[in-house]
Amino acid sequence: MKISDIRRLIPAAGLKEYWYPALKLGSVGHKPVGRKLLGEDIVFFRGKSGEVVALANACPHRGGSLMEGDCHYAGTVACPYHGWVFDEDGECVAVLSEGPDSRIPGRVRARKFPTKAVGDLLFVWLGDGQPVPIEHDVPPEMFEGGDMMVFTAITHWPINWRVALENSLDSHVMYVHRNALIQLKDPIVQFGPIGNRARTLPGKACIGYMPSVPKPGREYYPKLDGWWPKREWRRLWLWAFRWNLSNVVKGWSDYPPFNGDEEWDMHTSLDGKRVRAGGHHLPSMFRFDFGKHMLTRICVPIDEANTQIVYYHAVRRSGAMGRALHRLYYYGFYRWAMYGNFSKQDLKVMATQRFDTPEHLSATDAEVAGWRQLLLKARGMPGHTATPPGGDESVPRAAAK
Repeated sequence: MKISDIRRLIPAAGLKEYWYPALKLGSVGHKPVGRKLLGEDIVFFRGKSGEVVALANACPHRGGSLMEGDCHYAGTVACPYHGWVFDEDGECVAVLSEGPDSRIPGRVRARKFPTKAVGDLLFVWLGDGQPVPIEHDVPPEMFEGGDMMVFTAITHWPINWRVALENSLDSHVMYVHRNALIQLKDPIVQFGPIGNRARTLPGKACIGYMPSVPKPGREYYPKLDGWWPKREWRRLWLWAFRWNLSNVVKGWSDYPPFNGDEEWDMHTSLDGKRVRAGGHHLPSMFRFDFGKHMLTRICVPIDEANTQIVYYHAVRRSGAMGRALHRLYYYGFYRWAMYGNFSKQDLKVMATQRFDTPEHLSATDAEVAGWRQLLLKARGMPGHTATPPGGDESVPRAAAK
């Protein structure tokens, strides 16, 4: 099968047999909160113990929207239409429009979705199969604690998740982001594939994307009789940005590198040496090892036209001063520069991109090819069981709370 032909097999609404980050725990208070994920409308509310639970949003009575209802009683949500009240297990426990003697309670249930709280995020399982241990689908730094600092952010992109994910797979960085603030502060680096093809860890991840050229953007193009656009202007910006908050933070801090299993840390070997690299992890995750921190971007399908983007920024920092400085760097510079300025440049390009036109792939699309081939063996894809017996193989990690 041709690489381009795999596109039509990838579900437009996403792969359901995985754990996905749904929302920040702090966004759920005393009222129900609604989200659409993978085409499913879901209502989130707090159970009696305070933990956030998830039910199918459509009331089993006549389809009223539970997310528009109220939490009149602890650990329950009431439909705004006829007052059917459901507890945290999805069981109807009262019908306010019929009174205490209603015969409905105990006979009707709303579908409950498994949830897990990890850090400041709530993860939800929307598949039909038995949930795998969440450690299979969530990076290990989310469970580490101690000196590990993980900053999370959530935003919305009005594009399909497949387009959003493949954006992080190729050499567009040096062109699309040539004027991004976070690029102007450092010498621009070209990114490309490692070798002729991505290295695949079946059913888990593919790794094949790394910095390659230290000083691109200064080349002469004979057929165009011209140089890289605005190269002298960019050199001026590099000089102007040689001092910035991130360099101050790095100068005051010692960031231990990420060292761990290949599946999650995205490192690889080149000429016998360990080098930082990037790659993809099922179901819809891109990770890049920046040496001092790990960036993760998860493309959570909302529906066929919208995607929820969830970012993890992880770094190991010890000591009050080091942690305070990095927090200042993240909130004072990095969050806006990466998730705002940088990512909005991606969105501007992708908003008009087609996913169904004929393709002519080049050598720099090796990671795209590896990712699409990896998807063929994803949980729930044709020919693969929704949840393998015993789950996936993985490195044992601390259990989620």
